[in-house]
Amino acid sequence: LHNLSNLEILPQILCEGILFAGAGAALLLQAAHPGINTVFATTENEPSHSRSLAHNLTQTLQTTLQQIALLVFGTSHEKAILLTQLHPPTTGGISSSTLKTPFPRITRPHTLLWLTATLYTTGTDLYQRTYGPIDYHTAERAYTEFTLVLQALTLGELWPATRQGFWEYWDGQMARLAVTAESHRVAREVLHQSPLVADLFPRWMAGVMKPVFRGVTIELLPPRVRVAYGLRSSAGSRGWYRGVMAGFGGAVYPALPGWVRGYPLRVCLGEWR
Repeated sequence: LHNLSNLEILPQILCEGILFAGAGAALLLQAAHPGINTVFATTENEPSHSRSLAHNLTQTLQTTLQQIALLVFGTSHEKAILLTQLHPPTTGGISSSTLKTPFPRITRPHTLLWLTATLYTTGTDLYQRTYGPIDYHTAERAYTEFTLVLQALTLGELWPATRQGFWEYWDGQMARLAVTAESHRVAREVLHQSPLVADLFPRWMAGVMKPVFRGVTIELLPPRVRVAYGLRSSAGSRGWYRGVMAGFGGAVYPALPGWVRGYPLRVCLGEWR
């Protein structure tokens, strides 16, 4: 708890609601990970929709974002409660039934590592596209602080200790990705239904964010993965994306009041609370 109370760089980055627009690309990268549709534990009492890959990935992403947000922005009491729930003294693992926000259980820790890695990369990428490049020292400090947060969760031993080690891990995983029919089903739901936008942004802002969300999702994907999903990045789409990022992302969004930019974060914290 002491280390979590001394975070400096990470809160400045994670308070920005526009980072949540990168969740679509994260979900599509997750859906292409080998064996992803076999790692979620289910029970006979679960409704059928909870066994769909899109549902499980979305719920896991939202819960992970909530937990990270709470450990960065929550009170000391809230952090202590969450850590007790995540690390109950009488068991050696996490039981989703003990959490205020239950999530689909993942049976392979290395898959959870990949899911979290996609959040780090898309968030870092989108932040720099909005505010400009982060200098080396700040990037190193942000990674160190993010590592502290993950150590408080369940990925301490698996998460790469250095940023260089992380990118080596990332490159290795990228080479393994394969877009399947199930991956395409996830993409259709993410791109056309945009459930995350409806959940995380106020109604008046959701209408603006949906095309931004779709454009950002496509452009944040690495070219090979984008092509595998059949999402073409044409000169026209790239021009539209640059216009959106220069207009909305580069001019309009940074000028919005802090309470507007921080709305998605408050939603994350509010759902847990």
